[in-house]
Amino acid sequence: MLPLGVLVFFLGCKPSGNEISLIPLPAEMQLSGPGFTIGTETRLVYDNSELESIAHISSELWKSYLGYELPLEFTEERTTHSVAFTLNEKYDETLGDEGYRLDIQKGGVVIAANKPAGILYGAQTVYQLLSTHPDGKLPGLQITDYPRFGYRGLHLDVSRHFHPMEFIYKMIDQMAKHKLNVFHWHLIDDQGWRLEIKKYPKLTEVGAWRVDMSHLHWDARPLTKDPGNATYGGYYTQEEVRELVAYAAERNITIMPEIEMPAHVMSALAAYPEFSCTGENLGVPPGGVWPITHIYCAGNDATFEFLENVMLEVMELFPSEFIHIGGDEADKTNWKSCPRCQARIQNEGLKDEEELQSYFIARMERFLNAHGRKLMGWDEILEGGLAPNATVMSWRGEAGGIEAAKMGHTVVMTPGSHCYFDHYQGDPDIEPLAIHGYTTLAKVYSYEPIPAELTSEEGKLVLGAQANVWTEFMPDSRHVEYMIFPRLAALSEVVWSPAANRDWGDFSKRMQTQYKRYEKQDINYSLSAFQVRAIPEVNLDKKSLRIALDTDVYNPEIRYTTDGSEPNVRSPLYTGPFEIDQTTAVKAMVIENGKSMEQVMKREYYLHKAFAGDIQMKHPNSEQYDGHGQHSLVNGIRGTVSFSDGNWKGFLGNDLVATIDLGQTTSITSVSVDALHNYASWIFLPQWVSFEVSSDGEEFRLLEKVDNTFDIQDTRRNIRIYSTQTAAEEVRYVRVTVKSQGVCPPGHSGEGKPAWLFVSEIVVD
Repeated sequence: MLPLGVLVFFLGCKPSGNEISLIPLPAEMQLSGPGFTIGTETRLVYDNSELESIAHISSELWKSYLGYELPLEFTEERTTHSVAFTLNEKYDETLGDEGYRLDIQKGGVVIAANKPAGILYGAQTVYQLLSTHPDGKLPGLQITDYPRFGYRGLHLDVSRHFHPMEFIYKMIDQMAKHKLNVFHWHLIDDQGWRLEIKKYPKLTEVGAWRVDMSHLHWDARPLTKDPGNATYGGYYTQEEVRELVAYAAERNITIMPEIEMPAHVMSALAAYPEFSCTGENLGVPPGGVWPITHIYCAGNDATFEFLENVMLEVMELFPSEFIHIGGDEADKTNWKSCPRCQARIQNEGLKDEEELQSYFIARMERFLNAHGRKLMGWDEILEGGLAPNATVMSWRGEAGGIEAAKMGHTVVMTPGSHCYFDHYQGDPDIEPLAIHGYTTLAKVYSYEPIPAELTSEEGKLVLGAQANVWTEFMPDSRHVEYMIFPRLAALSEVVWSPAANRDWGDFSKRMQTQYKRYEKQDINYSLSAFQVRAIPEVNLDKKSLRIALDTDVYNPEIRYTTDGSEPNVRSPLYTGPFEIDQTTAVKAMVIENGKSMEQVMKREYYLHKAFAGDIQMKHPNSEQYDGHGQHSLVNGIRGTVSFSDGNWKGFLGNDLVATIDLGQTTSITSVSVDALHNYASWIFLPQWVSFEVSSDGEEFRLLEKVDNTFDIQDTRRNIRIYSTQTAAEEVRYVRVTVKSQGVCPPGHSGEGKPAWLFVSEIVVD
């Protein structure tokens, strides 16, 4: 068997009848002469009763391309001119529990594996082959395939927005197609309790419903206790869950429930407020909550009795090895003032509230372990000491996972930088609203789940990785699909395929076929990978910008304009970076097979009198938000509505006071500066902006002071331009002062705490 790299020529061609385009990439593959044609007379035979359900699944799956189902037959005899599923008599160590061998020859198709899971994945590979050979004429092919990681997950939050069971089934089917095997079901959070618990019916009678405030930004919705108008939500019955768990298990998918604790539980406390420290009923939040202080009381034994009873029903519904308990973002404010929590700290000899959380998690772990289950939690469960047998899911970067692995604990990697599919995947100016961040298809594909900081032995403790889908900004299922696909294809290859075989260019070519599969499967996938990115670079000597264009598409045809017109198939072809030395609107798009992909990049670059000039700031900006560095405020580039796009300079609690040396005395006609408003992220427009000029840098005269008239309580993301049109002569120095709000306004979740000011460009004309 040859390594897959030998077949790059075959994998890399344009879509055609002879293409072999598989995602995730198999471990080994080679062409092997004449193939086999599946026809209406072809039987699907299997030699073990364990394979009966997989045979039914496969026949139904293949029907979408063949147009008919293959007749099934159980037989232990070797057959020819059939598709045969067979379990190995002797365990094949190479394949493990989920690997398979696929052999397509003139005499038929054979899928062999140690376990039914391998047969299932071999059948999925045949399905992908049929997508490019729908006539059933499969190429002669030998594949040996097995996963790199045993844990290959997809997380879905159904608390922030309830998604119907039909959609959950659709995602299970897609996970099987992508060879993923763990569905992390985020059933509980502040904004909704989604799982029927018979012992505590109010969890769904009360906790599953909230007041609909969809007209407001997620993070600007006030807490409200109005059960009469709590009509937005839903929950899953235990019978529905049992059926889904069985359906997933037939497709080698384990459903791991997440039952949050001690925080993210306001939906539970709206139903049973006696399990909080204060006994208050604050209602089910209609939107974001921060900080999360209304949490379970760790000093009340009744809290643990409640949670253990809940877990007993959860474990009866979900046979998964792991139960996820959350453990993240718990603000301990109420614990600090709660007599019972303080008594618990004293009686247990704990140091502080952090160790109280560790006590909480460890106590729940002992309960789960006693019932034959294992505990998994977000990396905050490390704080105060890690429970003895816990597995850490590392989301705040990789540090938590590294720390846990070095302590000898197993780890699942899911860092926000690469695995959070609620982040933007393209230009925020043309993408649907997302929480923040920028995680492209290529970035997901570049992820390596085993950090370099780990030794080879420590690296074995990394079970795998998963994609996380948080749905605060995804109110409907089609939007969720848009955010998941095609990024899930990239992650599936990260966790399944050998690291040495992964190649971005080859993957990008294979995605051409994958997009067609998504269309047939009615997946609302994103075309963000076809968006063009402009990469500007300041040329200080020439006082110009060098513009490079790029996209996630392999070997793209990019057409662009610099005259303000819309690009089309006849616009100039991009062949390499070009220079601009005056204010220019650059527009670009990808052309695929002679057709526009309709993802038009539009960027205005401002080459003004202060461009690339010397600039001094009275107050330093945050190192975290430094834009493009020294010349960021005079590099001609304005930011998008995403504060994390790399173009903004951020100031925490400070004003921007910038003085620009124009290099020579001149006349000016206007000065402007932009500012970002993002209420949910504590970024506010300024109180006012002043524009001053000087001929010597010592004595400045005021041109104009411009007050902000925009309501800073508005929850919409916004960019405002503040300017003066007052002309001035004999000007060499321009001073712009942007007065920060200083602190977050009354009624904001961060009221009284330092507010952010974000600025991206000062333009002098």
